[in-house]
Amino acid sequence: MQNPLKPNHLAKRIDHQKSAASSLPKSLSEKCSELNQLTQEMKALLGRGLPEEILKSLWVVKYEEGLLVLSVQSQTAANHLRYQSNNLINILKEQSLTFSVLKNIDVIVTYPASIDHLNENQDYSNLHSNQSNLALSKGGSHDKRGLTETTKRTITHTLEHVIKDERLKASLKRLIKPD
Repeated sequence: MQNPLKPNHLAKRIDHQKSAASSLPKSLSEKCSELNQLTQEMKALLGRGLPEEILKSLWVVKYEEGLLVLSVQSQTAANHLRYQSNNLINILKEQSLTFSVLKNIDVIVTYPASIDHLNENQDYSNLHSNQSNLALSKGGSHDKRGLTETTKRTITHTLEHVIKDERLKASLKRLIKPD
């Protein structure tokens, strides 16, 4: 006799997907709960010491044998956590029994999936490649190139948060302004 929760081969695709997603394997479910609990504990311990934008995207993705692997959604946040890792280790070891054997923190960057990338009906044939930091200007000339929007945002962010030299700031502002 067939399992009543499992749709037969004539069922619609959505019924098969519902059936497959109805429950996670127990070991995977327990691991997700454990990592979620570790994430919440870590956010509670470091809530006053880290910027809110880092805390929003911070997740514990692994904690075994004294190694803690954290995931954030920006390279800037990852660099900040890597720079502060020794201080974070000391704070976590002092304030929590869970992290008492912590020896090392690794940080990875995970970028959120875009809905556009998941759309099955999207026509990829007319999308232009954005692999270069320089894009052709509106005139289409190879001699006159402009910066991509991503590069402009990166430079603007760096101007606001990193660079202290006023002459360098002025030069970079001129670089990102359109002609």
